Amino acid sequence: MTEPVSCGAKACDAVVIPIQNFTIPACCADAASNHCGLDSSVLSMFGPTFTDACQPLAQPGTLDASCPDSPKAPVAGTALTIAFPGCCRQNHTCGYQLDTIGGIFPLGLGCVDSAPFLDGGSPAPCGDVGAAGAGGAAGDGSGGAPAAGAAGESSGGTAGDLAVAGAAGG
Repeated sequence: MTEPVSCGAKACDAVVIPIQNFTIPACCADAASNHCGLDSSVLSMFGPTFTDACQPLAQPGTLDASCPDSPKAPVAGTALTIAFPGCCRQNHTCGYQLDTIGGIFPLGLGCVDSAPFLDGGSPAPCGDVGAAGAGGAAGDGSGGAPAAGAAGESSGGTAGDLAVAGAAGG
């Protein structure tokens, strides 16, 4: 049994996956807000390596059919593979829902950044990223500033397309 990790006034517990008694250690994602996390460095055996090893629990996002599921990853020592459903993060990029492993074992990370799973690829945009350009006019490419309502660049296209390009780049 792993001892809880102190995070401000809160005690954070490790997650134990009963397959091969696999333990994901607890960590403190933010002591100021008492926000617990999990040490994602042990997940590197499945492929993803997060820049910040301590991933906060309950990362916000919603399941989104426009976001692809994660690539399948083999589970070491078994014939099983796992994949995570796609979700839309608050920054309007697709992530992966890591609330459970295999839909059975609780993990609780929420909608994590998908970039560590993508071998250098960029997460796809999702949500209402095109809404920022609604009602505006697209730039005509004449070298002037973008027309009112357009976000992004001043090349041709629709206002919605420009908003997507601007949101994805920032």
